[in-house]
Amino acid sequence: MAFWRRYPSGEIPPPLSRNLISYLGWALSFSVATLIIVLTAANFLMFRGNPYSSLVTYLVLPGILAFGVGLILFGVYLEWRRRHKTAPGVYPPLPVIDVNQGWQRRRLAIGLVLITLFFGLSAIGTYQAYQFTESPSFCGQVCHQVMHPEFAAYHYSPHARVSCTACHIGSGAKWYVKTKLTGLGQVWAVLTHSYELPIQTPVANLRPARQTCEECHWPEKFSDSLEKVIWHFASDQVNTAYRYNLLLKVGGGSPELGLGRGIHWHISSGVAIRYWARDRQRLDIPWVEVTMGQTPPRVYRSADCPDPLPQDAEIRTMDCIDCHNRPSHIYRSSLQLIDDSMAHAVLNVSLPYLKRNAAEVLAESYPNTPAALKAIADTLGAKYRNVQQGPRGRELVDQNIAMLQTLYQRNFFPDQKVDWRQYPNHIGHYEFPGCYRCHNDRHQSADGHKISNDCELCHEFVDQAEGVAAYGPVAYRKGEYRHPLNMPDIWRGHNCTDCHGPSATTPAVAAKPEQAALAVGKSSP
Repeated sequence: MAFWRRYPSGEIPPPLSRNLISYLGWALSFSVATLIIVLTAANFLMFRGNPYSSLVTYLVLPGILAFGVGLILFGVYLEWRRRHKTAPGVYPPLPVIDVNQGWQRRRLAIGLVLITLFFGLSAIGTYQAYQFTESPSFCGQVCHQVMHPEFAAYHYSPHARVSCTACHIGSGAKWYVKTKLTGLGQVWAVLTHSYELPIQTPVANLRPARQTCEECHWPEKFSDSLEKVIWHFASDQVNTAYRYNLLLKVGGGSPELGLGRGIHWHISSGVAIRYWARDRQRLDIPWVEVTMGQTPPRVYRSADCPDPLPQDAEIRTMDCIDCHNRPSHIYRSSLQLIDDSMAHAVLNVSLPYLKRNAAEVLAESYPNTPAALKAIADTLGAKYRNVQQGPRGRELVDQNIAMLQTLYQRNFFPDQKVDWRQYPNHIGHYEFPGCYRCHNDRHQSADGHKISNDCELCHEFVDQAEGVAAYGPVAYRKGEYRHPLNMPDIWRGHNCTDCHGPSATTPAVAAKPEQAALAVGKSSP
């Protein structure tokens, strides 16, 4: 609002905002400001956590409010220009404020109140908009069609209470601005439906793990060995249980303290490992360079590694994400889901052939989620139509069907073409190469050293039991791994992924098809 001196005749000049365009701006601004106040209160009192309510309140409406203020100022400018053209010399070129005049004091007071209200709402809106755009709801639910699988998997991960931005952005303004600018392209892709499904990984230009992950985890934190319990259930009538107890040599610590060993040796201080991956998903690693302290680096190459490396080869320094590449968005395979659920009594092992039947129905491809849920209910309902499990038999079957449907919705997303096969998990070596990408006994240095694939580099088996004994006490005695299902030597000379990966084409499977089928959770032919 502008304030002018009196006309020569002594009349009070009308404000510059007295024009049609500014009136529209006033009406829009007051309406939107009132709506922002009401919705902000509602978000705090009733709808807190609703992503679409927050989207409207803190992003859409403030934009409309700014547009309304812009209309007011645009109308003021047009009115100022009209007055100077129609009555040149009557109005001074710039406003003259004289607080000795009552009408100017009143206009000044009203203007200050409106400016204070506008900037107050802008401050609250800006802060809430910042908080909202940093929230998992904004990342996972606003772009629901694209991010639904990631959001669902995130909620059942070890980092479910860690915000997305803590890992994807981290602290500091530099990466915040950089990520938000990159996000504009992603928003455009969502609006124009030009995105690609499934989302390609690993994410390009991700902030180094030492600046994000190591805010909470760091290799100098010594953890020594940790016990890990692995359960497997056979596909026979009684769902025979197999339990494996092993010690993971996690290690860590600082070499200065005489530690720095175990699996976390790879990223301990004084050690630098660089590698070249031939593919985008970093499954094929033919070149590895290891530098320890002040010693010259040692280069390991696989037999098919080109020498010299291609000019466009991207050499990456190993960090946490090279192994822990799925720390939050974890998609579990059907067999892993079933085994873990049976081990924790989420699925009832008393149902005959439950492992086999559940594995078969989850292994099928479905056009969409509703079709998958119907198939699970229909298939298992038919298989257990005449099951005899006492008076609660039907209820028990229904509970297992409902749980399988829930597990499916957390890990399989046919609408977005997403399941565990699209996103290799580099931890371990059961379903994907993982450790075997380098530790395969096929990377050799010029002086004859090899990167060993000795199992006991990373873990030791301390107990193994099957059947009823699997539910008994742990003996804790070091022993050699014994493959279940009467196949004691089938694993020798092969990687686990040869039989248990997304595409099992190993000679071991061809040699014993009926046993291998049982091993991967399918009925024998």
